[in-house]
Amino acid sequence: MIRMHHVKKGYTNPENGSYQTILNIDDLQINEGTHAAIAGPSGTGKTTLLHLLSGLINPESGTITIGDVDITKLSESQRDRFRADNIGYVFQSFNLLDGFTALENVQLGMMFSGKAASKSRAEEVLAQVGLTDRLHYKPSQLSVGQQQRVCVARALVNDPKIILADEPTGNLDPSSSAEVLRLLKNAAEGKVLLVVTHESDVISQFERVLDILTLTPSPDLAVK
Repeated sequence: MIRMHHVKKGYTNPENGSYQTILNIDDLQINEGTHAAIAGPSGTGKTTLLHLLSGLINPESGTITIGDVDITKLSESQRDRFRADNIGYVFQSFNLLDGFTALENVQLGMMFSGKAASKSRAEEVLAQVGLTDRLHYKPSQLSVGQQQRVCVARALVNDPKIILADEPTGNLDPSSSAEVLRLLKNAAEGKVLLVVTHESDVISQFERVLDILTLTPSPDLAVK
């Protein structure tokens, strides 16, 4: 289970020095098996929410508990290790290393976890996303849709309990978009899947939707 309690995150306006709140979440509970879309206009904190849940950033106040671990109490290196072991993250901007092949990018995703960077495991996951014939291609040699599949494979390679995806279909054509969503949902069976999106056709595929503008989410996000 994930719980955010009294979590506040913002920034200081460089023009006038005032504090600007991005997120102010009183209490959010996400139970095991939850699949939900996080919706809302650009600039309203959707990516910030994923960054907080993954431990990429810490809030100014409040607690974020995953299982029995309050990740806000961990050091940066401890959060990195916890994320590698428990959370798969599909970045909006891909974040693939240009000088490395698809296979090497996925293997790099294993290095921070407690698991060995197994070539066979990386090949297995790339096969699951349909890239068996692109293992040794670098990002510049892949289409946008193929790069996104590498990102999905990297997020799934450590068999995470939680999968976070930031606009995973934003740069894709309808066919590629449907395929990426299918891959994510299949991989997340019985696990937590949170997908940030502004696309109505993506939102419609989720029974549960968290509107970021409500700040305090609907209670039905928590699965009983």
